[in-house]
Amino acid sequence: MVNPYRNTVIDTKKKEPFAIGRTKLPGQANAFTDNKGEINASNTADLLMQIGNAMKANETGAFVKASAADSSEKIRERNQVLIEAMNDHSGKSMQVLGEAFAAEVDETTMREGLVRRFMQFRNIGQGENNEVIVREKNILGFIATSPSVVMASEIRQRRILPPEFHINGYVLIDTAEIGRFPGDLLGEKYEEALEATMVAEDRCWKNMAFQAAPVRNTIQNFSTFTPAVLARLINQVSRWGIPAVNCYLSATLMPDIASNTDFSGVMDPVTKWELLQDGYLGVIYGVTITTDSFRQPTLKVLNPGEIFIIGAPINHGIFTVRGSMDVEPINRYSEGEAKKGWFLDQVCSMVLANAQSIAYGIKV
Repeated sequence: MVNPYRNTVIDTKKKEPFAIGRTKLPGQANAFTDNKGEINASNTADLLMQIGNAMKANETGAFVKASAADSSEKIRERNQVLIEAMNDHSGKSMQVLGEAFAAEVDETTMREGLVRRFMQFRNIGQGENNEVIVREKNILGFIATSPSVVMASEIRQRRILPPEFHINGYVLIDTAEIGRFPGDLLGEKYEEALEATMVAEDRCWKNMAFQAAPVRNTIQNFSTFTPAVLARLINQVSRWGIPAVNCYLSATLMPDIASNTDFSGVMDPVTKWELLQDGYLGVIYGVTITTDSFRQPTLKVLNPGEIFIIGAPINHGIFTVRGSMDVEPINRYSEGEAKKGWFLDQVCSMVLANAQSIAYGIKV
């Protein structure tokens, strides 16, 4: 099964797949990238402007999911696979399709999930204790007890056993949907699965980070995002001797970056279109800047104007997952509902090991 969110297309009228070296941004005469996928720009300031234009085009709908650009034949083929699986009364086809579905969700989460970018990640084997080792002891941290509940905790030992909890969700398909849905139904259900799993992880991290940020650091309010504002946020973390290595910011801050020539003097912007699609903007003051611009609206967790500075993963925290994502076919016919689908589940734990490792700012 092809991940329907891996590629994007431009121009919802033509709905042509993005063509390296040929596709143009709306209103521009030249191609957005060269034949190697490098963004066309004359200098750093122009590159930032082009990145901003691409993000604006995406926010206004000029970028759409690749599944929306697929030919009707390809969509019919995918939908036919789904129909055949749902009509298989043995349940084996739904199991096989569900395993491919879960593997795709897991792959996307490993690549794009915030938690797995900003924290240490560890896979816990069957029968293995969920013991994690944090960088410092006798310091205030936060521990998740469920996807929506986090608790402040004085971490007194470097070895701790955080509680494990489930992140899960149902992906259900009504037989009536198959008959009336005009597009890629499997792609839509894939997005629902990401919202139930990857976004649940991300929201748990954001909840934890938001609560931790003002404990040891000062929230930075600003009217315009500038290099000086970013430097103050970075200093909030680095003054504790913690390397500030990641920044996650709302796409609504990009116009401030693109229009301020001071950024072109301190920023090393991303030049690869492929990296930009994954949210990478570049590096400023040694900090990797990532945005939520190219996520689907249902997959975003930041509010407009928000920005987080995150310390090195070894200082920031650890996220564990026990085994792999489980997938179980669901058949609700016996309950009087004409629905089939899957139940996705993973057992995990999350520890923000040091409140000093996170800083938060908001445009007001």
